[in-house]
Amino acid sequence: MNKFSVEMKENLIKKVLTRKGQSLAEIASLSNVGLTTLREWVKKYGEESPILVSKEGSKIYGAAQRLEFLLETAKLSEVELGAYCRSHGLYSFQLTDWKNEFMKFSNEKKDPLAREELKALKAENKSLKQDLNRKNRALAETTALLILKKKADLIFGELGDV
Repeated sequence: MNKFSVEMKENLIKKVLTRKGQSLAEIASLSNVGLTTLREWVKKYGEESPILVSKEGSKIYGAAQRLEFLLETAKLSEVELGAYCRSHGLYSFQLTDWKNEFMKFSNEKKDPLAREELKALKAENKSLKQDLNRKNRALAETTALLILKKKADLIFGELGDV
């Protein structure tokens, strides 16, 4: 038996697609829905229905549909873009926003190899800093001992003077 109504699923999907700075995990926890479940609903929504209509009557497009619009309008002139937007019920600022979202998303998703390399470099950096700190402490101690020896020699004289 399905414990979530279709309306609730649609509302959560709308919330995910129009989120303002909230992560998917935050939306899931606030809605008492598992993160994996919410991801599956959004994925299924993207495959089945590219367009959802909000309460205000404006259309909410899925990621696949947004990408399709961006690809179709990439090389259009400003006049052609205006005509395209009018024919599809879009605004040019929406295309700009979607492009920025895709660019941000692609920058956040880093290559796993780069992530591993970064992790290794951080570990090496930490090790080198620890080594440098150890050597600095040893140098400071040696300097202090040398100064004490010179002061002792000045006060008591050289060991060979006796």
